[in-house]
Amino acid sequence: MNRGWVEDVERLHQEGIIDGDDQNTLIRHLEEHRRSLQDELKLIVPEYNDRIARDGQPSADEWLAAKARELGERDGEKTRRVVDTLSAVNAPAP
Repeated sequence: MNRGWVEDVERLHQEGIIDGDDQNTLIRHLEEHRRSLQDELKLIVPEYNDRIARDGQPSADEWLAAKARELGERDGEKTRRVVDTLSAVNAPAP
């Protein structure tokens, strides 16, 4: 896990910007994201290498770029859903 990111989340909690539940939610999301990315890379790397051998580097690069966009969009949506559940986001404005 990215210790710097966790420290940032802990700082938000210490400063009262997020509560303990939000802190736990964000840290859990980060850990799930890290595991998911590792699992995806385990599948992407061999597929990419197969595509290079079968279709050539330019085609494999296009596939990889499309895959990266897909993963980014999916991760962005997951993160948006997590952030939308945070009490800090749903609290009435002061």
